[in-house]
Amino acid sequence: MSESLDVPFLPAVAHAEASETLDERFVQLYRETFRRLYAFVRTQVADAATAQEIVAQVYLKAYRHREHTPDADGRIAWLFRIARNVVIDHRRVAGKREAVTIGLDELRHLPRARENPETAVLERERLTLLLRAMGSLPERDRSLLALKFAARRTNREIAGTLGISEAAVSMRLLRALQRMRERLTATGGFP
Repeated sequence: MSESLDVPFLPAVAHAEASETLDERFVQLYRETFRRLYAFVRTQVADAATAQEIVAQVYLKAYRHREHTPDADGRIAWLFRIARNVVIDHRRVAGKREAVTIGLDELRHLPRARENPETAVLERERLTLLLRAMGSLPERDRSLLALKFAARRTNREIAGTLGISEAAVSMRLLRALQRMRERLTATGGFP
């Protein structure tokens, strides 16, 4: 059965208009979420190429199921749930836990301090240490911290993505940040 037969009771013109609307909504969702979604995925995998591949898979899955996209705030949570599941699937297939690293070529594209070169170098070192510490955390913590800080999601949005209460998100974030602090302290902390 072809995709055009999904809504057989609509006349062909009405079905084409409904598809256009779905496509327009999907394009809008893509524009609203790409940067945050990429940031979320990039903090979960070892390299930029893998992150790009995963992001492409996420949007492909979302596009294939665009007729089931929730309205309003639910659509972003829906997309991040897809992303979280694709990242988890990637790790299962990889069969190992990848270390999250950012190469020097990628670091130069990240926001830099405008004050002086020394400050910029220190910021890059901090980011590298932070990503290494984050990579050593359990999956649950990594995902939660990535949603909060890389994807810049609110606790309410994270609760919707994970299907838990806002209070649970707050408690899990607190514990994840404590574990992150412990990892950073164990490695000598920030320079």
